[in-house]
Amino acid sequence: MAVAALLLTKEIARYRPALYRLALLQLRDKAAADNATQETMLAALEGIERFRGEASVKTWLFAILRHKVVDVLRVRGRYAPPPDEDKSAELDVTGFDTLFDAEDCWAAPKDIWADPETVVERKAFFKVLDACLTRLPPRTARAFLMREWLEFAPEEVSAELDVSAGNLRVLLYRARMQLRLCLDAGWGRA
Repeated sequence: MAVAALLLTKEIARYRPALYRLALLQLRDKAAADNATQETMLAALEGIERFRGEASVKTWLFAILRHKVVDVLRVRGRYAPPPDEDKSAELDVTGFDTLFDAEDCWAAPKDIWADPETVVERKAFFKVLDACLTRLPPRTARAFLMREWLEFAPEEVSAELDVSAGNLRVLLYRARMQLRLCLDAGWGRA
């Protein structure tokens, strides 16, 4: 094995805990999350020679995991009902009005949001985002990640979470607003 491939293998192993956390959040089953994580690691190791470095290793791994999680959720949706979970978790949505101006448009963003490419490249941003996602109620976080990260259609998210289209819109709205408030507060200190 080439030295570059060996170094890449060590970097891949470093991301296993983060991959597992995300898989567990989406799949809500330790065994399924562990399987998805292991399949991701295996796929990465098998494809290590084809990794061209056009994206970061982390981005590459999470893209592989995304496909593994989507596969599991689609199969699960066809063959098994989702386990029961607490549907009563609510978000604190106070303070959202301050995010909008008189015409119901986003209020002026902070200077830190002026150059999105620079913001995304900063490692601290991802730490804050991860912390903000873990503060969301599990059902709200799942809805957000299924729609925005896994890119499921709204109908698929509604079916997986067993919620109406209107309820899904509310869950996504709450997730976005809570993340915006959390990122503004946490990122402003980074």
